[in-house]
Amino acid sequence: MSGKTMSTEGLDPKDNNVHLVYIPAAVFVVICPVLVALRVWARLRGGGSMGPDDYAAIAALVFVLLLSGFLVAACQYGMGRHMAFLEPDVKYETMKFFYLAQVVYKAAINLSKVCILLLYLRIFNKIRWFRFACWALLGCVGSYMIASVFATIFQCSPIQRSFDKSIKGTCVDNSQFWYANAGFSIATDVIILLLPMPLVYQLQVPWPQKVALMAVFALGIFVVVTSCLRVTTLDILATTPDTTYDIANVMWTIIEPNIAVVCACLPILRPFIVKLIPMLRSKGYSNPYATPGYGTGTHKSRGLGTQVGGSQARGGGGDDDAHWVEIGGGKNEGMVMTTMQRNNSVAGSQDSILGGKTATNTIHHGAGDRNSDGHEGIQKTVEYTVQYSNKD
Repeated sequence: MSGKTMSTEGLDPKDNNVHLVYIPAAVFVVICPVLVALRVWARLRGGGSMGPDDYAAIAALVFVLLLSGFLVAACQYGMGRHMAFLEPDVKYETMKFFYLAQVVYKAAINLSKVCILLLYLRIFNKIRWFRFACWALLGCVGSYMIASVFATIFQCSPIQRSFDKSIKGTCVDNSQFWYANAGFSIATDVIILLLPMPLVYQLQVPWPQKVALMAVFALGIFVVVTSCLRVTTLDILATTPDTTYDIANVMWTIIEPNIAVVCACLPILRPFIVKLIPMLRSKGYSNPYATPGYGTGTHKSRGLGTQVGGSQARGGGGDDDAHWVEIGGGKNEGMVMTTMQRNNSVAGSQDSILGGKTATNTIHHGAGDRNSDGHEGIQKTVEYTVQYSNKD
């Protein structure tokens, strides 16, 4: 942060940019708690249980609320106004809350990444390379979160110099530190965004459903966009002498982690998205994303349908609203991808289920070449290919 002084010439003491903080803080203080609460309700609905990803979402919510609270508190003192008109004690309190916001920001943005990675592990926990990639990223993000929080706390020596430049001491170069943090954040966001796409692409489901599922996982692109927009404002905040007035970066600092929490919760609440965007509803196929109740249902074949978690999914139709939690499981500790295909010369149908034991079976049924009296008969061949995976 620049230590330059500034004159009051040409400045209006009534100018105030406080709305750049109040508006996003007011919007997300409603949206994020509601989505996290719905996520928890969806997990617990019907006797389900929460997983590590849900606890990470709650932790991320706590830190984004603290972030908004600290910045709103800073505005109650002097943030949004020209620094040249602030009294020393007001400036001190303003910069102290801004310093606290920097600390919780590092935790909030990285906890949202941890939440998404833990969700990936819950969904695709049987894919070995994917599981290793997720754990590697979790280690990287977790380590960086701890390091960046400590680096932010101890950015100056003594610590008080972080928010009171009148105290003698030394500080790190904030401009370089902020750019390095932004670069790491964007890079990990892009990796997390692209990581599940090959698996989703390989799902044996109709293309409209495949695209819809890709779109759910691609929600993280909004986080990447907000991170990039925040980067464009870093240099202004790092070099301006009017730190409390030029706060466009502060606005994006609120928006970015809140958007990350929203994007981490939406995949769990896909039915809500389907209600808002009906075109994403599956038509003519069973629900390929529904997760069976953990320990409550069995997978049984019934004609052209498949018993999924106690409710039958027919080959000729499906109901996207039959399961509130369609990704990651409600009572399920993990979701695995399974497809069951039936191909024959008369008609084809495809049912998708989630669960079962690791196996791949191909069954051929032939309606014999000859009938009981030795004459040629009609031959009908039905081929079933079953692929599914689950925990050992």
